[in-house]
Amino acid sequence: IFSNYIIKLHIFCVIILLIFVSGHPTETLFVLEGDDLSMVIHGPTPVDQILWRVTIQLKTYTILAYQPGTEPKNYYGKRAEFSKTTFSLQIKNLRLNECGLYEAVVISATQDIVAEYHVTVQEQVSPVVLNVSSVSPGPESCNVTVTCSTQSSSLNSTFTCTPRTCSEDGGDPAEVMTSDGSLQIDLSNGLNAVCNHSNKVSWSKATMEIKPPCLEDDGKIGENIDWTNANYKCIYVDLSSPNGDHSPTVYSTLGPSSLPLEPIPPQTASPESIYAAGSIPG
Repeated sequence: IFSNYIIKLHIFCVIILLIFVSGHPTETLFVLEGDDLSMVIHGPTPVDQILWRVTIQLKTYTILAYQPGTEPKNYYGKRAEFSKTTFSLQIKNLRLNECGLYEAVVISATQDIVAEYHVTVQEQVSPVVLNVSSVSPGPESCNVTVTCSTQSSSLNSTFTCTPRTCSEDGGDPAEVMTSDGSLQIDLSNGLNAVCNHSNKVSWSKATMEIKPPCLEDDGKIGENIDWTNANYKCIYVDLSSPNGDHSPTVYSTLGPSSLPLEPIPPQTASPESIYAAGSIPG
C-alpha cells in the first residue's frame, strides 16, 4: 500500500512539474458537432506575435496570426473570432473532421506554447426505441425481454418478474458500445426498464413500465392468458442535456399486441430533443 502511495505521489509531482515548466495546463474538450469552440490563454497576456494553430492527423494548419498594432491574419474566415484584448479564439460551427490539438503559440526569439487543447467533436446520439420483444411465463415468475434500438444498433435485456417486482438477469445492466456512444438497458424501481444512448456531449433516453401479462390480477402466475389483449404502458422520454434540462414527456399506451409472436410496434411520437454542448471554457 505504501509503495502504491509513493508511485501515485511521484506521478502527481511529475504532472505538476510538467505544467509548471510548460507554463500552461493541457485541457481536454468534447464538443457537440455544430457548436462553437472557445479557447483562452491562461496567464500573462503576450506582447509579441501570437499564432493559433491546429494539428489534425499529423498535419498542422494555421488558424490565425496576430501581431499587436496590426490586423489579424485570419485563415478561417468568418468562422474564427479573435479578441485583440485577451487573445482568445472562438471557432464557430465545429465539424467532425476538426478533432485535433489546438495551440496558442507566442513567437519571439523562441516559440512558446501558452495554451493547448485536445478537442474531440462528437455528433448527437440517435434516438432510441424501447419495446418488449418476448414474454415467457414460468411456474413462479415471468421472463420479459426488452429490446432497445437505435439507427445502427440494438440491445436486448431479460428481466425476471414476480407479481411485485422485476429483477435483472445477472444483476448488472446490459451495455454495448455503439459507433457514436454507448447503449445501456437498466431497471429502475423494480418495474421500469430504462434505455440510455449517450456520449460525452448528448444522450437520448426511453423508459418503459413493465407489466407482464402473465401475471394475473390476484398476484398469481397465469397459465391461460389471452396474449392478444395484453397492454404495455410505455413512457418515452428523449433527453439530450447533461446539465439536467428535460424535454416534454410523451405518454402512450400500446395495444392490443400479438405477443409473444410479434414485437410491439415502435412508438411514433417524437418528443422534443435538447442538444447539449461539452464543457467549453470561456
